[in-house]
Amino acid sequence: MTSTGLSPRAAAALAYSGWWATGALIWLAERRDPVVRFHAAQAVIVFGVTALLVALFGALAVASLGVFPAAFGVLAGAAALTWLAGLGLWGIVMGSLACGDGWRIPVAAGWADRMTAAATSSQPGSA
Repeated sequence: MTSTGLSPRAAAALAYSGWWATGALIWLAERRDPVVRFHAAQAVIVFGVTALLVALFGALAVASLGVFPAAFGVLAGAAALTWLAGLGLWGIVMGSLACGDGWRIPVAAGWADRMTAAATSSQPGSA
């Protein structure tokens, strides 16, 4: 059991269930299990960046209406494709967790490892 009272597999899946938001909640709540903390950090990184890109493309699409209306379709399409790619990635991650695997997403996994290591070394009582 983790410090959240959930099994590690359930806590890792919950970290991804609401993209970056539940990842952040699990990151803050989980204090003992490094695997769960890794998945929470990976969820925050991957789906936080995805959400920021969708918001950025959407905002640029709206802003382009007053300056360069022809760019609206391209930017709105970029926002939609980014969201769909994030949704596909979310499905892959959730599927791998359901099969008992913990998929390490390239690039994000390294950042998540560093976040987890930094948080573990800064906790009271850690060596």
